[in-house]
Amino acid sequence: MYLNHRNATNDFYHLRLSGESPHWELDGYQVDLTSGILNSGNGKLRFKTRENDYTTNYFVFEMNAVINKKDITLQSKAVSGPEDFKNEIDTGAIEGPPPITKDGKSITFKDIDKIYAVIHWEGQDDGIAHKEIIDLYELDNKN
Repeated sequence: MYLNHRNATNDFYHLRLSGESPHWELDGYQVDLTSGILNSGNGKLRFKTRENDYTTNYFVFEMNAVINKKDITLQSKAVSGPEDFKNEIDTGAIEGPPPITKDGKSITFKDIDKIYAVIHWEGQDDGIAHKEIIDLYELDNKN
């Protein structure tokens, strides 16, 4: 994880997140937060197999954050038909206004308690629905 803190004229935070679960690896997922814009995405998702080839009947990728004790989806991607995971796929990306605090202001980095990915999929070989979570960031304590 990389984090750029505030500069003299503007709050700007950049996170580059990577992590894994038993079946998935996520690499280079980026979260950029300024006072008016949240960019989230551009990571690479890979199913961990020896053959480096896996096909799902469907899959859903969600990037979530816990902000002031509330779960919020930052970005999601869904494929409703077969998806072939040869090597890796792009998570996609989204840009928009950041979530708002109770006071009506844009969140800052200190408002983010946790960031995690959730992957739902059904394997083409087994036909079973699966779900795994990749924990990527957790604030130790708030000041």
